[in-house]
Amino acid sequence: MTIKEALGFVVGELSDENYAKTLAFYRFWFETGGAHVEIPSDQIFDAIWDHRGGATSCIKPDHGKIFHASAALIVRFASDAESDHVLAPHSSGVQDRLRARSLQEFFSNNLVIARYNRGTTNFYADVNLIAHWANLGYVEEAVIRGHILQSLISHPKLYAHQVFALIILFKLAGATFGAYVDPSVVDLCFEHLKAHSAEYYPQYDSYGAYGEKRKAIQVRVAYVSSGDNRTNAGVRGLFKR
Repeated sequence: MTIKEALGFVVGELSDENYAKTLAFYRFWFETGGAHVEIPSDQIFDAIWDHRGGATSCIKPDHGKIFHASAALIVRFASDAESDHVLAPHSSGVQDRLRARSLQEFFSNNLVIARYNRGTTNFYADVNLIAHWANLGYVEEAVIRGHILQSLISHPKLYAHQVFALIILFKLAGATFGAYVDPSVVDLCFEHLKAHSAEYYPQYDSYGAYGEKRKAIQVRVAYVSSGDNRTNAGVRGLFKR
């Protein structure tokens, strides 16, 4: 295993418990490796990008696992790399590049999966990351307002990956999307979700595939209270997964 591969794997194994030690480990081996082994100029970007799906694929949509346990830590790692005294000279703009690449892959894979049903793990990883970046203000307002949700409901009916993507976005960043996206688009998203649920689970009991108990997901979006212009974060719907 090369130093490059080893550094990539530690990014994929980030957790709340090991974050500080992982950053220190990465810094040490990046600096040491750079002194003795040629490390590619895009090492930091590649380490994060190639392992953004998490260790041993923490995302398993067939088993109801669509939320990336360490997505927020990956975003944090990219931010810390940009300000770290050792890593900063090699990571300028890395978070912007990652965000742009995730959006590019999100839009492309949305169509690819609909046609070929492949590449879903990284698609869900990108959706999780985009939700966190949207909350932090790293996604352009125009993209939030007019592109992301609309791309998921552009087909006559939802594909499974689009259902899961909407659930991820509304669960993690519902207030952000509700604040910027036209309410009619949000309403249409929920109409599509309800139609999909009714079509595929018309007599749904409490158990789904693999014998796992399906649980309700509570999502929040911003809504305007009747009679005033105040925007509040409110519970918009409950969905089964």
